[in-house]
Amino acid sequence: MGRLWGRCLRSCPPLRILQSRPLLHHITSTSTPSLRTSMKAPRACLQCRSSKRKCTRLGPAEPCNACQQRRIRCSAELRRQNPVGVNSEPNPEPMVVLREEQQPGNEPVRDHRTALDPAQIPWETTVELVDLYLAKVHDRPHSIFHPATLRAQVRNGTVGKALLYAVCALGVKFSSYPDRRGLEARLTVESKQLLQADIENVCLENMQTCLLIATLSAGNCETSSEALFVRIATSMAEIMSLDSAAAMDGSVIMRETVRRVWCSLYVADRWCFSGLGLHRHMDELGTPCGLPMDEIAFQSLPPDTSNYPEAPPTTAHATPSTTWKPGLWAHMVTLVRHFGPIQDLNRQVARGDTDTAELDQKVQDLGDQLEAWSRMLPADTQMTVPNLHSHQQTGRGGTFIALHLAYHHYSTLLYFRFLEDDQTQNQNQNENPSSSSSSSPSSLPSSSPPKSRTYIHRCKHHASTFSNLLHLARQIKGCETNYPTIGHMTTVSSSVLLHTLLLGDPTELEGARAALNANFEVLIEHQQFWPTTKAMKHRLMTFQNICLLSTESHRFDGWMVKFLLEHSRALGKREIPCVPATALLDAESESMVSKTRAWMEQGRYMDLSLPL
Repeated sequence: MGRLWGRCLRSCPPLRILQSRPLLHHITSTSTPSLRTSMKAPRACLQCRSSKRKCTRLGPAEPCNACQQRRIRCSAELRRQNPVGVNSEPNPEPMVVLREEQQPGNEPVRDHRTALDPAQIPWETTVELVDLYLAKVHDRPHSIFHPATLRAQVRNGTVGKALLYAVCALGVKFSSYPDRRGLEARLTVESKQLLQADIENVCLENMQTCLLIATLSAGNCETSSEALFVRIATSMAEIMSLDSAAAMDGSVIMRETVRRVWCSLYVADRWCFSGLGLHRHMDELGTPCGLPMDEIAFQSLPPDTSNYPEAPPTTAHATPSTTWKPGLWAHMVTLVRHFGPIQDLNRQVARGDTDTAELDQKVQDLGDQLEAWSRMLPADTQMTVPNLHSHQQTGRGGTFIALHLAYHHYSTLLYFRFLEDDQTQNQNQNENPSSSSSSSPSSLPSSSPPKSRTYIHRCKHHASTFSNLLHLARQIKGCETNYPTIGHMTTVSSSVLLHTLLLGDPTELEGARAALNANFEVLIEHQQFWPTTKAMKHRLMTFQNICLLSTESHRFDGWMVKFLLEHSRALGKREIPCVPATALLDAESESMVSKTRAWMEQGRYMDLSLPL
């Protein structure tokens, strides 16, 4: 036995002690059966000996299965000597051990599932990725953690692996080390695996993990997975009655976290399923017990806080000393409540099965509600540059920007259909763009009713304000809004700006062109982080081509609803009349070339076909 062991060791190249697991696999897979059966298992760890549990692990220096299931530190785990810090080496990529039984066929190893362990990722790297997630993503598309508690759980090793891997997968997108970004796919796969193995455990942590994986899926063009994980999370919330008073047990941090998870699910439900043309689910559920508290107050609570007025007091509990006030996410929830009715209204318009007067009344009602929401915001939450800087200094700049971007996006969607009236009014000018230098849309007699002209103005205002705000946020550190749906929102804003560029008054052209350039820069930048943004860029290019060819590019039909709302679905072919008629047969025809040249001479054309 000893001689055979020595021959095996001498036949292998020198290995570091951290590679003992692959060495063990090599020996046990190539040696005789008698050798495999005669090797002794590792001795039990301290935790298993004290609790009298069976201690099994994959190899030396590996945490045992029992400790991993209990999410506690295993004494058998080898402590890494001199862990590599993020500031000590330019490319500190974590050690990743591949599970060979999960590598079917002869495909490259890098494309298959991996077994990651927090101990295999340098401590400083894990902390950095968690901090990047909290700084760049959290509180924008979702708000599901108390940051200090999450950091404490990472420090003491009590955070679940599926959750930790998903957080790190989002954080690594923003790492300053390009080589490290390759970890995202492996982290995501392992997080999904662990979550699926624990899917019957209906708990808050699994809901949080579902939301994180849904965000990753949305950004990586995996729209079916996004919808699946959002639906799993909402089902868990329904099973746990997360919107009821019974779910409000525990510490103030736990209650507020539950409330924020519910609100994040509410927002995701409206965005995710609309993007696929599916029905919303959470309309049928109740409302949470109170709205999220002020973010500064919440985030300043230490992890062990047990008492704080975390919800708006009722008459029975109100006291003069109550300090509760709503946070930015409270306003986000009250705003997104209008998003569902706006979606429903646009679909009704496209179907054409509702009376026009009834539709116009709904537009007026929803518009009044959005304007009322904006007016009723507290003074320190109104969109002003001083307020933006104030929120930026407290670490809430990105959340503040995300709130107001959503407001302008919803408003743009509400009034978008009235651009069709404006296009019809200018049809003759669109057919002969060379004449627009002597006759502008504003100089033509208006056939649109006053309300329609008001709504057209509002649509253009909100689209351009969205672009200006997004551009401003990119100039101020800590105010960036970089998450998957930003690409779609930017595309909708750009479609309105294209309308202004092609059909607007000459005095509007410079502003529209500058805003379009700013939007296009965002799309180019964001596709480095979210592959789905590339698809949004192609949608915008498709829309511009239709605008150049057709007098009915802004006609509010089913295709337009898909463009505005169903961002997760392919656009498909659009059946609309084109001008000139020969353009569809010969894109290089003389008439088409002269038409494009005329648009360019007037500054009404932008080349959106830059290399990706």
